[in-house]
Amino acid sequence: MNTYISYQLIARDIPKAIDRIERQPMVDRETKYYLDNIGKVRSIDEFVKDDRLFKYAMKAFGLQDMSYAKAFMVKALKEGVTDPDSFANKLTDKRYAEFVAAFNFAKYGEEATVYSQAKQGVVKNFALQFELGPVQEGFTFAEPETSYFLANVTSVKSIDDLMGNERLLDYAMTAFGLDAETESPDRIRQMLEGGISDPDSPANRHPDKRYAKLVAAFDFAAHGDQATLRDEVLRGVPKAFMDESGLLLIKTDADHIAAEATYYAQNISKVTSISDLLSDRRLLTVAMAAFGLDADAESPQRIREMLAGGIADPASPANKETDKRYAAFVKAFNFAEYGVATTSRPEVLQDTGRFYVVKSELGLSKPSNAWFQAETAYYQANIGKVQSVDDLMADKRLYNYAIASFGLDPDKEDRATIRKVLESGEADPASFANKTGDKRYIALAKAFDFTAHGEGATTYNASRQDVVDKYMRQTLEEDAGNSNEGVRLALYFERKAAGLTNWYEVLADKALATVVRTAFGLPESFAAADIDRQVKLFESKMKIEDFADPAKLAKFMTRFTSLYEINNPTSPALNAASILFAQPTTMGVSTNLLMAMQQLRSR
Repeated sequence: MNTYISYQLIARDIPKAIDRIERQPMVDRETKYYLDNIGKVRSIDEFVKDDRLFKYAMKAFGLQDMSYAKAFMVKALKEGVTDPDSFANKLTDKRYAEFVAAFNFAKYGEEATVYSQAKQGVVKNFALQFELGPVQEGFTFAEPETSYFLANVTSVKSIDDLMGNERLLDYAMTAFGLDAETESPDRIRQMLEGGISDPDSPANRHPDKRYAKLVAAFDFAAHGDQATLRDEVLRGVPKAFMDESGLLLIKTDADHIAAEATYYAQNISKVTSISDLLSDRRLLTVAMAAFGLDADAESPQRIREMLAGGIADPASPANKETDKRYAAFVKAFNFAEYGVATTSRPEVLQDTGRFYVVKSELGLSKPSNAWFQAETAYYQANIGKVQSVDDLMADKRLYNYAIASFGLDPDKEDRATIRKVLESGEADPASFANKTGDKRYIALAKAFDFTAHGEGATTYNASRQDVVDKYMRQTLEEDAGNSNEGVRLALYFERKAAGLTNWYEVLADKALATVVRTAFGLPESFAAADIDRQVKLFESKMKIEDFADPAKLAKFMTRFTSLYEINNPTSPALNAASILFAQPTTMGVSTNLLMAMQQLRSR
């Protein structure tokens, strides 16, 4: 068969052609060995010493001719591809950078051959968000201001009380996007006095609905001195404040918060001493978290010292601390002053539990290490079972963990938007995720790329299936080349075409350049011409972007395979005997050659 027909027979059903390759005994044997052993490799030295593994990997990237150059490849692998000036990145042939990216020991170390973005990558991201949350810019303002609000707002029984406490008023107004420094106190008072029930009240008549939201929360007109005891104030105002702050914090899930709050309420009154509190890690964690302190980060000795010193003496350890959260904690759990009656006080029985719940819901209390470890263990044990976007979104724990690891707040994100991000994938520049321009969405789509990897998205590892796929394609092209080099060139070009961005890339690859010169009817000698002149001529004949268009690429490939056949006829030369005894022929022109010419003419 001629070049055109041979290429078409393969190109029209690549999966079927790959399937035939996979069934070849040698290919099957080598692939099984690769998959059984690549995950055991923990270093570059182990990788290159296993000749069988290394050669398989090199062939997958079309680098089999360089399998002997192990020192060269070790240098490339050690420097990785993160640095634009790394050895692999500086090489003109981009196959080396692709190889190093697949076996990225420089970035992932011992995990390089088992690394999965959906597994190890997400877990690392989540841990980073967990650790960095409390040190974000703005946290050091939001946490103490919220603590002050929660500790004092229930004492506010009237509009006068609220207006008389500048710090509380500033917090409340900020929560609803209002600036206390520029707002007239008289206007705020007028708004609050008018309430929200009457459609003609000042707040309801004002076009800026932020005033109405403030008055709805602090509705003294309707609720009198009970106004600040309502959820709209105790939970709604801090939530609005945090929404305005823009902070992205890891938050403990609602079920865990409820369970810990219940345990605290049922057991705190049993605590009669500092030793009792320190001996119950679960109670201690809730108690300290209520005041913005992390029990996991404090030593028992330090906590005991703070509590034993009390709060009455200005020189006590808690009072001497610059961080006033310690003083607030010790003031509530003041064993030095109240002894066994300490935990029967409202500050401990009611307020501490309330502070814990609200601040945990806001992310202002760092989740405990026990919670972090439990959520991470659950994620690691179950994410590999997820085979679709629906699976991921159906499991609330997995979903929350996954999107939180990319700095997205599960409570704020629209689930329909997240679904679009996940379904769109990341590879296509025009995908929904990419069009948002939000790097968090793009990173999420890349980690859970069901579009590209289907059911295997959550277990996808570049050094496994991706390498095997490349190996199969490479073997397919080699097999085709054993019969017809033109078919191999055509298959190679078809594989690379969509990723080409400029003609210089084409000229840098001998095989690609050969295909283009043949398709444009240029002699081999043209390869010696000035490179800029070659590029200019190519640009005059075709736009590089056209290779991303399947119809235009198909037309180009027809032209190449037809001209290649004319230049390299697949029919053998006729010898003297065949001329004497064969049936009449068409003036020595083969049927294959005629077919190639016809294909070229029809295009």
